[in-house]
This record gives sequence, C-alpha cells and structure tokens, in this order.
Amino acid sequence: MTLKSDSCLLATPLLLTGFALGERLQNLIGSAPPAVRVAIADLMLSIKTSLDVLPVITLLSEPETPVTDWESMLTALTSVRRELDIVKAHKIEDLRRANPGFVQLEYRFGLLKKAHDKAKLMLEILYELINAGQDFQAADEILEQSAEIMLKELKADLYVCRLRDDEGQWVNIAANTHTGRATPIFVRFMEETLPYHPVMRSVADPEALFVVSNNLQGPERGGESIDCVPYLEGFRCRLSFFLREAEGNAFGLIMLYSKKPKFFDRYETDFLADCARVVSLTVGRRLELGRDTLAKAAGGMAHVGNNVLAIIKNGAELILEDCEDFLDNEDEIATALINEAMQLVPGPWPRLAPAAMRHLFGLTVERMEVEKKMQYVNLIVENVNRLKQAIANLLKAVENPILMPYIGGEEVLDLEPGDEGGAAS
Repeated sequence: MTLKSDSCLLATPLLLTGFALGERLQNLIGSAPPAVRVAIADLMLSIKTSLDVLPVITLLSEPETPVTDWESMLTALTSVRRELDIVKAHKIEDLRRANPGFVQLEYRFGLLKKAHDKAKLMLEILYELINAGQDFQAADEILEQSAEIMLKELKADLYVCRLRDDEGQWVNIAANTHTGRATPIFVRFMEETLPYHPVMRSVADPEALFVVSNNLQGPERGGESIDCVPYLEGFRCRLSFFLREAEGNAFGLIMLYSKKPKFFDRYETDFLADCARVVSLTVGRRLELGRDTLAKAAGGMAHVGNNVLAIIKNGAELILEDCEDFLDNEDEIATALINEAMQLVPGPWPRLAPAAMRHLFGLTVERMEVEKKMQYVNLIVENVNRLKQAIANLLKAVENPILMPYIGGEEVLDLEPGDEGGAAS
C-alpha cells in the first residue's frame, strides 16, 4: 500500500505501542503534526528511491536506538538521508576520476542546455509578438497585447504599459496581473516625470533599452518607486522595457513587476536587451506599417536566432565528437584504468581481477547510455537545422508571405512551405 501523508490518523499514546510493525509505523507518523507527516513521507520516498539504485550498506550509526515517537523517527530518517547523500557524492566523484572526459562532457552539455533554453524562450517571444501582429490595430491594443506576452513569457506578476502622446506626456494604457485580477492605475501622476527617477533617467538615454529596479520601497525609505505604494501588493522588483523609434526616442513603456526579490536578475543582460529590441521593433513598426513590421522582425529573428542556433549546433557537434572518441577508444581507456588501478594497489591480484574490472567498466559505460545521449544530441542538431531553414523562410516571407490555417481558424506564416509534416506539427 502506498504511504500518503494525509492517510495517517492522529494516534493516541496507547496506539504507539502496537506490536505490528506496519501498524506501529503508521501510528508514529499519525502522531506527528500535519507538516511533519508530509516531511516524513517525502523522506521515506526519497530514501527508498536512493536505496533502489545504491548498494546495500549500513546506514544507521546506532541501529539499536529505539524509535518511540515521531521526533526520534524524523531524526533517524534525516540521518539515513544524510548518509545516502554522502555515498552518492562519492559515487559521482569516483566516476569523474575514472573518466576525466566525463567532466568536460558534462560541462559542455550544461552550456548547450543553457543556450538552448535561452534560444527557446527568445523564439517563443518572437513568435508570439509576430503572430499577434497580423491585423491592423490601435496603438493601445498593440501595446497591451505585447505587455500580456512579456508578462506570460517572463513569468512576472503584474504589467503596466504606457504610451507617449503627441504632447510628450506619458499616458497609462493598461495594467493587469497574471491572475487577471484588476489592478488600479493612476493616470494623472507618473513617477517617470520625476527627473531623478531611474526609469526617467533611462528614458532620456537613447542607448538604454531596459532598466531593472530591485528596491521598490518609497523614496522616503531609500527606494526607487512610488507607483507600487497604491497597489499595496508587496512588489519587490521591476523590469522596464523602453520602446524606441529608429532615432532613439522613447514612445512606449512596458513595466513588469514581481513579488519575488531580484526576480529579474535571473535573465542575462544581452537577453533582456534583445527582448527590448524585439518589443520595440514589433510594436513600433506595427504602428506604422504591417509589412515593415514583419520585415524588421524577420531581420531581428535572423540576427538573434542564427547566432544562438550556431552556438547550439557547435556545442552539440563537440559533444558528439567527444562521445564518438570515447566509444572508439573504450578498450584503450579500460586497459589504462585497469593498469593504473593495479599499480596503485600492491599485489598479488587474483588472476581474474583484470577481467572483472573490465566487465565493471563495461557495465558503467552501458549505464551511462552514451549512444542514447548521442541520439538526443543528433535530434538537437536536426531541429537546429530545421529552425535555421525556418528563419531563412521568414526572411523570404517579407516579400512573399505564405499563410496557412492554424488553430481556431487563425492564419499564421508558413515557415516550412512544401513540408506537410512540418505544417502539421
């Protein structure tokens, strides 16, 4: 029976002396507070998962110590979990010492995954912004759509978007939260009108694309905000994107807020700069001409996408080369490791020791599933090539757009014309 933390009834002291081990265990857990019951259940599941893959070892330093209540049970489980973590750490370190190339392979794979995640998020933003611009719309609708997209993709809690009117005054357009709950905005007074405000200083700088503020307390407390005071929602940081014309003049603002301290520091500077460029590009050009918007967005897509895809492809090819070298020289690596082990440990060695160590090395390589990981990396390379072709088709679509039906009767650009499988996906 699967143990669930909410299935244990509260136990009386008499129930804790039951003779059946399973019944006594359930009573011990049931006597704990609800939060502790959850922790005990999670610890037991974590320990079982580790024991399924680790060899059987003695884990308790004092196995004769009785477990009489939930406090002593929690202490024992925590001790077991700590010992298992030490064993797992030694196992990983032994594997790294046995195969130095594994560390480099792991490092390169981490870089590849980081670049892939960054490219994936950028492509999602690009797609959402470009796809939202099929119809001619009013300026406030365009800006609000873009703010909704950035709120969703960057996982913020609130957005406020503003446009500059013909007189140069900032006008609130819309504000919303990720839950859809209405948030009041105040039109008559903008904190950007304060000359020393960080947003206002950046608006006046034509080179500034965004600004991050991590102290949203009031000015009297040394903070950088007054617009969060009326919200009374506990916002901790703000990311402001500046929408600029070709000459560098700001015509719009998208301000994202989060309740988590320093939330927007997770995004790299060049990534946020690319986001600001993309938002300015799509919103600004949609206000002028739809076709021009598509042309500039395609150029930005090619500039950002091709560079990132080239990095991903190069990293994937390096990983494939390392994997192939490892498999091609598996016997030589095993022989070298066996000889090194026999030199480090004085003999005499059993006659079958080299064969046994070679067998263990083969099992280790088999469990690493190098060939399977190579298939995954090959799949990444194939899809990188597919995305590069889609970017090339996007550039061609500026002059000759090809539309295809999408969900809900909408039409989107067909970036894989002639490829029925790609269109279906």
